[in-house]
Amino acid sequence: MKTLRLFQQLGNETRMRIVALLMQSELCVCGLEEILDIRQVNISKHLGKLKEANIVDSRREKQRIFYFLTEAFINQEHLLNHIEEVMIEDEQLIKDHEALLLHDETKENKIYVCKAFKKENLS
Repeated sequence: MKTLRLFQQLGNETRMRIVALLMQSELCVCGLEEILDIRQVNISKHLGKLKEANIVDSRREKQRIFYFLTEAFINQEHLLNHIEEVMIEDEQLIKDHEALLLHDETKENKIYVCKAFKKENLS
């Protein structure tokens, strides 16, 4: 894993927010959109950069693509420990964590914001 590229990608606030959420849970773009309150197109661009840097990877499940942290990134224990420390101190990351908890709590009780998910459940 190229360290400079890694830090360049994590230096962006939105990408750092995405990584912090993916440290807690695998998510699809529509889940990230709901939690971060950022447009899908912007999230997709950031995920593309994180994927190029080998920080995130994805898997397909029916219509949706789920994103998760790569094994190479997870093996950077010192970095993950630092991010975890930041997550309990940074106001925005705390709000994102609360939004993730709410998202996880309510996603079973509503038709999800993801258009692909709506198609799956309405069929």
